[in-house]
Amino acid sequence: MTSEMQTCMQALMDCQKTCMATMTYCMTKGGEYMDMTMMAMMRDCAEMCMMCMNMMMGGSEFMARTCMLCAEMCDRCAMACEMMPDDEMMMACAMACRKCAECCKTMEMMPTM
Repeated sequence: MTSEMQTCMQALMDCQKTCMATMTYCMTKGGEYMDMTMMAMMRDCAEMCMMCMNMMMGGSEFMARTCMLCAEMCDRCAMACEMMPDDEMMMACAMACRKCAECCKTMEMMPTM
């Protein structure tokens, strides 16, 4: 496993954990934070990060395409979180998603193992 892959795996783990924690945070806040579209985006992003990590660890031939989709989902999740710019937790989630998206974009350029 290359150092780039290790860096990306860490970003994927961080993003997955942050999205899950932010979903829990949103459930406790209620009101506008309970937007089902945003919650679904965070859930999907967390799931995709796990799938991408598994593909990477397994050396899947589909890793590059999985990383491409993961990057897209992370970017969309970040955009959803950035709709609440005054909330520190939402901005932390957006930042984790952006970092993960960048790593995944790097991974999609790598040749498959």
